[in-house]
Amino acid sequence: MAGDTELWEIVNQADMDHPFHLHGTQFQVVERERDGQVARSPYLAWKDTVNVARGKTVRIITRQERPGARMYHCHILEHEQLGMMGIVDVRA
Repeated sequence: MAGDTELWEIVNQADMDHPFHLHGTQFQVVERERDGQVARSPYLAWKDTVNVARGKTVRIITRQERPGARMYHCHILEHEQLGMMGIVDVRA
């Protein structure tokens, strides 16, 4: 819902890094995890793209202020073309 704060978990099970990008808002990286080892983010800077290293999970908090469709995707063009993208439908 528009105005709600959400915790997202981006999991990279691939053998290469993926720069994850979210349209229409910014987010803060709150922690990263690999092999059960969780590291809290020392800086809560606002971002619209975060690198998700191979084998890592990144947790972000985000908030969409306006309703409508928003795209998220890997910022490597070839990966987008192979399906690493999606739409979030933010409801009023």
